Amino acid sequence: MTTKVHPRAAVSLLTRAVAFLLLVMIGLSVQGQVPRGGEAQRRGGPGTGNPDEHLVPWKFLDKGATLTNAPIISLYWLPTSREELQRSPLLTSRSLLEADLRCVSLLVVLPDDAATLEKLGATGKLPAAVLMNAQGVVIRRVENSRGVLRPAAVEQMVSDELGVRDEAMYHDMAEARKRAASGDKEVAIRLYQKIWDDRCLFPLAGTEAQRGLKALGVIVVEVPKPLAVDPGLHPLAPTSTAPQRKPPAEKRPDNHN
Repeated sequence: MTTKVHPRAAVSLLTRAVAFLLLVMIGLSVQGQVPRGGEAQRRGGPGTGNPDEHLVPWKFLDKGATLTNAPIISLYWLPTSREELQRSPLLTSRSLLEADLRCVSLLVVLPDDAATLEKLGATGKLPAAVLMNAQGVVIRRVENSRGVLRPAAVEQMVSDELGVRDEAMYHDMAEARKRAASGDKEVAIRLYQKIWDDRCLFPLAGTEAQRGLKALGVIVVEVPKPLAVDPGLHPLAPTSTAPQRKPPAEKRPDNHN
């Protein structure tokens, strides 16, 4: 006895089969995209390899290093432990990234560097953050609140200092123009030179100060930075340029009949 299958039922079975195959193929495709180990990679955390992430270029300060090497301003971060370095929002602060572009040196002092902590007046006060000028004088500091260093307070400290320096630059620029117009060349040159020396903080003002100095007969130029040498490059062995001698032509034996 044979069973007849209704055409509509056959179409329904075929549709279900195709749908099942599509689901299997999609599942295999998704499985192939999951990293080995069965867990998707986390994104957004420091050191995760996320190409969209921009880390603040903090540098570790060597023990006993001099604290006056910065050209303008240095921000010293004094964490309590190395673990704090791996999870602090100061690693990805947009405000500090902008400060780095304005030549603010960003340095980390490890908690076991007792001598440097003493110089910064931070012994027994970790975590903390300290701002120091080029002369090695501490000009601002942020201390912890109940053992926690607030990133927003550190960012505000840096922003406030840069704001003060911006205001001083505007005043010096206006005064330099005024002095130059009145013929007080010596004072105008001194004011323009000060802005030029701090041009990394405000590049546009530095360019204007350069023009002002040129108008007063003083030429200042940007010294190009030396190119870094790739340690992986090796000089090629010298090659001889002497012309190579051609081998003597072979003599063919004379054919005598």
